[in-house]
Amino acid sequence: YFLGLAYFQQDKQDLSLDAFRRGVSQITRESNKDIVSDFYAIMGDILHQKGLNKEAFAAYDSCLQWKANNIECLNNYAYYLSELKTDLKRAEEMSYRTIKAEPKSTTYLDTYAWILFLEERYAEAKIYIDQAIANDTDSVVSAVILEHAGDIYAVLGQTKEALEYWQRALKAGSESALLQKKIKL
Repeated sequence: YFLGLAYFQQDKQDLSLDAFRRGVSQITRESNKDIVSDFYAIMGDILHQKGLNKEAFAAYDSCLQWKANNIECLNNYAYYLSELKTDLKRAEEMSYRTIKAEPKSTTYLDTYAWILFLEERYAEAKIYIDQAIANDTDSVVSAVILEHAGDIYAVLGQTKEALEYWQRALKAGSESALLQKKIKL
């Protein structure tokens, strides 16, 4: 576990994944549920980063079998489903559990807002993206969150506010290929 975690923190994905796979092979019914859950959650993150979504989602499912309330796993799983625009109802349910557990988490509020946006529940999405921005304790709000806010405001017809959020996202270092296009339009 600690070897895999050390490799993960050093951004050595292949070595980390190998260590976690070896660790998973040692799991028994007596194993610590929190550690086993973390094994699978981190494996899911690595597999997603490698573009292996089917395997990542299987790892996340295993994680949640061991610890149904693994909040970080629930958030990542929900967000990655939303990126693929697949199984949005399940993503929403998982994300909702994260904001119930940590109602002031900027990241979790953003994920939930984004899923609501994809479900075309724009007014609700605005409520949660506003909370995400209001609860951000960093001096610089994430470019992704700002871009999400701009998208939500734009679809609600609040183009002046949308443009402000998109410009802030650009200043915050957004790497979105579409951001410049949104600003011009």
